[in-house]
Amino acid sequence: MLKKQKGKLISFKPYNKVFYLCVGKREYMKRSLLFFLILICITTAKSSNIEQDTLNWRDYWLLQGKVYLHLSQGAQINWAKGGDNIFSSLIKTQFKTKYKKNKQIWDNTFNWNYGFLLVGVKEEQKVEKRNSDDYIEINSSYGYNAKGKFYYNALFNFKSQFFKGYKYPNDSVVVSNLLSPAYIIFSAGMIYKPSEALSVMVSPLTSKTTMVIKEGMVDGTQYGLKEDDRIYKEVGAYITINYKTDIVKNIKLENELTLFSNYQYKPENIDVELKSDFNFIINKNIKALLSLHFIYDDDAKIPVNKFVNDKYTQVGYTKGLQFQEKIMLGIGIDF
Repeated sequence: MLKKQKGKLISFKPYNKVFYLCVGKREYMKRSLLFFLILICITTAKSSNIEQDTLNWRDYWLLQGKVYLHLSQGAQINWAKGGDNIFSSLIKTQFKTKYKKNKQIWDNTFNWNYGFLLVGVKEEQKVEKRNSDDYIEINSSYGYNAKGKFYYNALFNFKSQFFKGYKYPNDSVVVSNLLSPAYIIFSAGMIYKPSEALSVMVSPLTSKTTMVIKEGMVDGTQYGLKEDDRIYKEVGAYITINYKTDIVKNIKLENELTLFSNYQYKPENIDVELKSDFNFIINKNIKALLSLHFIYDDDAKIPVNKFVNDKYTQVGYTKGLQFQEKIMLGIGIDF
């Protein structure tokens, strides 16, 4: 049985373990183009700013990466207790390049996380798809040694997502999409780097831009924009702290904390983001991950839902701490 629904072709058989999902051609091309542009930026970064007489680039460049993949699936046939067929997938990737020569340090990081859930609803003969994670981040930090462990520093940071996010359980209202929202930060300041495990950057001059380019599709007011605006600019102070350590032999912890204060509007209301990853090494390729992500953004509006007449209904918005937690057990590759 084949149905066409919202630019997607979905093939579903209620007792089949395999689901087929094909994204529309135009959206596929747009996302593929952005993905390959990002890859090009990463791969070309390693070759730029290297002197032509450098014979061994490995003396100055360090390339690292890791990929985690988790899959789960369940099928039911004539199951008396009821239930639906289900398939879930979650991938977490990170690629790093580091250039270090004389007084210069240049760090580049690309992060991409994506997870989805497919549920086969037998009674309605369809597949419901929900995103469980969708996150892109590009970070580039250049430092020039001032004295000892202190560096003059310039930083660029970009965050967004690839795919549409919906206001579940209502899957007809789009709340996020490609570059909607997108966050861009430019900052200049000083960085203290006593070791490879710890770095602290303080920037008194930072530009933060929030964009929602899908006009009419995504409500920008949820992300601090005024109605009908597509760009919101802020100027303020920015602090970022990175720390990693080995808790015990096979458990590694990586932390990243960022703080931003807007000089122009309520500087006392600081935007906070904390990411903590606990990496559990079982063997060379089997690994577990506990990932915690906290965000407080004073400009973001969080929907408030309550049961009204036995229906889960949005009754307003609030401000508060956002939290996301992921536990993964599957294949992990570090290189």
